[in-house]
Amino acid sequence: MKKRYLIASLVCAGMLATAALPSLARQYSYTSSAIIQDVAVDNNYINAQHFANPPIITKATTFTHMNGYRNGVGKPEGVVIHETSDPDMTLDEEVTRMQTQWQKRQAYVHAFVNHEEVVNIHPTDYAVWGAGYYANQRFIQIELVEEHTAVDFAHSVNNDAYYVATLLKHYNLPADLADNDGQGTIWSHNAVSQYLGDTNHTDPEAYFASWHYSMDQFAALVQQKLAAMNGTSNDQVAEKTAMNDNGTITGSATKYYLTDSGFTAAGSTSALAGQRYRITSKATTTSGNTMYLAANAAGAGLFWIPANGVTLGGSTPDNNGGPTAFRGVGRINYVPHYGIAVWRNEGSRIAGKYLPHGSSWQLFGKKTVNGVTWYNVGGDQWISGQYVVLQ
Repeated sequence: MKKRYLIASLVCAGMLATAALPSLARQYSYTSSAIIQDVAVDNNYINAQHFANPPIITKATTFTHMNGYRNGVGKPEGVVIHETSDPDMTLDEEVTRMQTQWQKRQAYVHAFVNHEEVVNIHPTDYAVWGAGYYANQRFIQIELVEEHTAVDFAHSVNNDAYYVATLLKHYNLPADLADNDGQGTIWSHNAVSQYLGDTNHTDPEAYFASWHYSMDQFAALVQQKLAAMNGTSNDQVAEKTAMNDNGTITGSATKYYLTDSGFTAAGSTSALAGQRYRITSKATTTSGNTMYLAANAAGAGLFWIPANGVTLGGSTPDNNGGPTAFRGVGRINYVPHYGIAVWRNEGSRIAGKYLPHGSSWQLFGKKTVNGVTWYNVGGDQWISGQYVVLQ
């Protein structure tokens, strides 16, 4: 099946243990050509489309192994998010192939999702074969079909998040992302590879990153859907204006995403203290609060933060750690047969993610931190400029 390289975040050579590099480099199953879309899709973009909830269609299963999860029938512990890595196959084709070839392929999932619908092909009370021994006995597994336009990608992600939220609600599970610490109910196949093992796939990270999207944003979208299902009300927008400023996170505040029902809480900013972002919008809420939209180097909104959690102004991001606009192509110059690590904007390395020596990548922004230049390679993902040769 076709694969693409994962594009992730910031690099430090001192963090690369030489003995570990060969096994980490083998995590990749993608080709060396990364396809980065010009349109950045985030949750604000998705919510602005006002998509209706998708139809959920059930088709008869052909999978003959009706096994319960490790805690019993009807007791999944979460959901694994996959993507098909077959851009030329439709949902119907994927379903037919799964239903007719699962014995040869030794793989079966619970459902497929695209921009039109959700098709369930196995009862979620029973386990399937989608991500190795440890994940199979724990999780429901869903394949996201690859899309070719920003609006279709956004629609499919919206549908996927809605379906995941319905499953979490049905099984009385919280919406908690596992990708950052190996604990939670929402897992990428990549997180399974990193934390549980018995598989080495990294989807849907590369596919998401090609649209400047991430598992963090997906989990926030699921949280939004689940909150709406539970009748959670949120502060609304009374007035919103565009801005072009810089901002530094000052301490521990609450991050928010803006949804159709208002601002939805999405976690603490304590890990982001001291980090700089572009501030592209200001909103006054119906309760009188002031919120700022923190954006990445390309200007795509990442999250909203209350005014008391950010200090505006100061030197330009390029001189003080924040991002500035930049477009170009960079070639990785490290050590033959090895790769450089990739980091998130807030300085946490994404485990097992490396860009190989000699590969070329589109660059979407840059920043300087402690005298070192970093380049943005899509979404909230950065690499060290000391290993990049501009082309």
